[in-house]
Amino acid sequence: MKFTAVVVIAPPELEDTAIEVAQRAGATGVTILEGKGIGAQQKKTFFGLTFEGSQSVLLMVVGTHLATPILKSLHEVLVDGDNSHGIAFNVPIEHLTGIDPRQLVKFEEYMRRENT
Repeated sequence: MKFTAVVVIAPPELEDTAIEVAQRAGATGVTILEGKGIGAQQKKTFFGLTFEGSQSVLLMVVGTHLATPILKSLHEVLVDGDNSHGIAFNVPIEHLTGIDPRQLVKFEEYMRRENT
């Protein structure tokens, strides 16, 4: 089985929704990281204090066949007309270790049940 990493960077208020739609599209586990970004726009100051927006970084390792459905689902959460509220992308994984082979068997069984 081939794997890909799906990465989502979005505001914390969209974290739960992004996880829910990704799981409905087939993601099983999600690693959540906190981050802050420096975007194309300058940092805003308010009464002399600099505001830096925090971001949630969601990392999912999924079967390659699930990457596109997950990204399509996330598009609905992250894009509102001309406004983007985050970014999602996938990166192919060439080598992977640390996954118990029994987990792979259970995952493949789960996918077969879902597709029937």
